[in-house]
Amino acid sequence: MKQASPIFDWQRPIDLSKLFVLLCAGAGGGALALWLGLPLPFLMGGLLCTIGLTFLANSRSIALPYPKPLRTFFVALIGSLIGSTVSPELARAAPNVSISLLAVAAYVGMAQCLGYFIFRTVGKYERVTALYAAMPGGLIEAVELGRKGGGDVFVLTLSHFLRVLFVVIIVPVLFWLVSGDVVGSAAGQGFERGVTGWQDLALIPAIALVGITAGRMLHLPAAHLIGPMVISATLHGTGLVSTIAPFWLLYVAQLFVGVALGAQLSGAVGSNYLTIIKTSLVSTSVMLCLSAIFALVLVNVTPLDFPALFLSLAPGGVSEMGLIALSLGISPVMVAAHHVFRIFLTVFIAAIASKNAARVRG
Repeated sequence: MKQASPIFDWQRPIDLSKLFVLLCAGAGGGALALWLGLPLPFLMGGLLCTIGLTFLANSRSIALPYPKPLRTFFVALIGSLIGSTVSPELARAAPNVSISLLAVAAYVGMAQCLGYFIFRTVGKYERVTALYAAMPGGLIEAVELGRKGGGDVFVLTLSHFLRVLFVVIIVPVLFWLVSGDVVGSAAGQGFERGVTGWQDLALIPAIALVGITAGRMLHLPAAHLIGPMVISATLHGTGLVSTIAPFWLLYVAQLFVGVALGAQLSGAVGSNYLTIIKTSLVSTSVMLCLSAIFALVLVNVTPLDFPALFLSLAPGGVSEMGLIALSLGISPVMVAAHHVFRIFLTVFIAAIASKNAARVRG
């Protein structure tokens, strides 16, 4: 009988000293960003300091690996926190966003075409690499499908990492400049409604752990995020559970996810960094402009306001966009639902394209 895979797959021993250095650098950057009043302080500050430390280590051929199970747990924790914001009223309003979900399909098609054009003309990528670098979602899937099709794995990995990175940096700053709200430096939606008890601090991570297992058993997309989110949303939306999450828990989740994102560049080797950075910045900027245009159109035909629609369409990671939505007081469940649908469509289209990748390459 085939054994079930463990919740956390510890593929290699953890170097605690290197992990400590990464987390200290991230915490220092987050504290500085918080002091400066920057948006999403522990996500952005931790991310940027980790990137700087990672490149310094790369120049000296020092690896700074980040344990994948640690990131898995904290992304699951974010899913649990997102689900905790669901109320019965919000659950009843969910069918009203069907129009914006359908619009995601049009957005994915246009973003893919525009991205492909940019990577071919600005970056001068060959066809297969440009095809998968242009995917507006699904970092892991894009790299794997591109590898099978004969694309440049380094270019694909760095391009999609930069897409998420640029969105995480640009979107909070845009909200900060336009509205004056410091994203992520306040409690956010669903936080500090009362006194947090030990039951809350035990239940939130417990839901995260159960959700990881359920998500993997059901083969859900982004299982370690969606599983906990669905279970938490069901429990809170039906009134079976009510938890009070402290604001510092959001900071901790920001820190660990930000450090994990920055540490992905550990060991990255390549000579065309500037070309990849330039092309990815142009592509991400065009996608964000496209997101804004769609949001301006949809705000007239859906119950969601412009900030919610813009976050729902921005081509970032599900967990990162969920964190921004949490911090802004926007329904993170609605935002996450749109992003899961976007990633599903993107991967589905790319999987179809991969069957013809060899012909496209020729």
